[in-house]
Amino acid sequence: MNPHLTDELAQDLVNGLIAQGRRAECEAHAASCSECWALVESYRVLVDALDSLETPSPSPDFTDAVMERIEARERAWARDRRLAFGIATVVTLLAAAAFAFAGASAWAPAVSRVSGNVSALAMAMSVGSDVLAPILRALRVQIALGCTALCLPLLYALSRLVPRRAEAAA
Repeated sequence: MNPHLTDELAQDLVNGLIAQGRRAECEAHAASCSECWALVESYRVLVDALDSLETPSPSPDFTDAVMERIEARERAWARDRRLAFGIATVVTLLAAAAFAFAGASAWAPAVSRVSGNVSALAMAMSVGSDVLAPILRALRVQIALGCTALCLPLLYALSRLVPRRAEAAA
């Protein structure tokens, strides 16, 4: 055990949230250490003071006020969704009107170029997958080892950033 109780451990001791074996160890330390005993006693006094406070009851219209705010938020979200849908509809109609007004001669070459590029990309991906599949099958062990060699130092460095339980309790 650490030389002294932490604030969290003293609070858990007062609130009865520590397992029995650990609880006896903490109580024994608090009994022999004036600093830790004062810390535990301060939390006991605080708990007693908080327990003696009267819990205020909510106002009679509290539930209605909360429900009204929820409904107002939902109405605002619904209005925003309708507005976004309306804007998208107007933009779509304007784009369709622009395409119709410009005629096929204006936008057909652009659509043809895009479809040609998509077709070329699909063909390249097909050929690439046919070529790379056997290479990847042949090198899968080496690739796995390479990934492991790259990832282990990174994971080790990240694990050093995470506090350990013993360090967090200190």
